[in-house]
Amino acid sequence: MKPEDDIVKQLKKQNIEFNILQKEYDPDKESLVSKTIQKWKKKFISNRSAPYLDSYLWHIFSYDSTKSIEGENATKEYLNQWRTNILIFNESQQYLIECINSIPKIEMEDFFDDIYISHSNMKWTYVIPHEIPGMGPYFSKGEPN
Repeated sequence: MKPEDDIVKQLKKQNIEFNILQKEYDPDKESLVSKTIQKWKKKFISNRSAPYLDSYLWHIFSYDSTKSIEGENATKEYLNQWRTNILIFNESQQYLIECINSIPKIEMEDFFDDIYISHSNMKWTYVIPHEIPGMGPYFSKGEPN
């Protein structure tokens, strides 16, 4: 089973049109997922810092360095966004999925991974960390705290 299989299954069940843009980890800084993560970092981390960012990007929210909404309110805010193209990737950069004109509801059963869902232009992000339900999910528009 590939890391993205559970997400792909959920997208198909919701009849969401999607494209898998990258299927495996690629260490090249010019890979699509690497470029996407660089854009994500520029918007949601910028020049701010938080402990353990080198391991988990979502710590920018858990340590309150970037303004975010947490928990059920984060999920509600995410689901209330306008339908648009979104990008889904994981912390370990193993895949990049583009969903077309949709806001998919992603639920994780095995919390072995950190899932990042972002507007295609990085206007906002919704993060489901592996620490859920103890921490997260997080919704942010990238403003400093």
